[in-house]
Amino acid sequence: MTTPAASRVHTAVFLGISLDGCIAGPQGDLSWLSACAAESPADTGYEALMQRTDTLLLGRRTHDAVLALGDWPFKDHRVRVLTHRPLPSDHGAQACRGSLPDVLARLHAEGSRHVYLDGGEVVGQALDSGLVDELTLSWIPVVLGSGTRLFSGPLPRSDWRLVQGRTFASGMVQARYERR
Repeated sequence: MTTPAASRVHTAVFLGISLDGCIAGPQGDLSWLSACAAESPADTGYEALMQRTDTLLLGRRTHDAVLALGDWPFKDHRVRVLTHRPLPSDHGAQACRGSLPDVLARLHAEGSRHVYLDGGEVVGQALDSGLVDELTLSWIPVVLGSGTRLFSGPLPRSDWRLVQGRTFASGMVQARYERR
């Protein structure tokens, strides 16, 4: 059972996904996302999402993958990482522990209102707990064959309303849903 929206943060997921359902390739490879690199963050809705996001909640593997890319892209946002291991302190992200509902409740108590969830484990837990309010999936025209799958296990039923569907010159197809 989910808590009333007024007493919790609004959560959004924004993911690139391969045609065979992967959000990362083998060993966390993200190079396949370059197939849609010509699409601007403004055109895809990512910029708008980041403008209304006050907090990012990342899984540890996602955090480490972003760090490996070089420049930290989230300087203007509060970043929390769901992990049990210490984090480097040079970019301001903070580790957090506990169940996802508890972590989101703590973020709400800290003043967070719009949280962007990223990382397979975090997104999977949020979907399993009924805690995703907005889900944007961008299908990239690539079949990876193996990797981290978005839907890797059984989930409870949830109903969604299509808010926007778009196609892009790169062949990417994007759908944005809101929970009914």
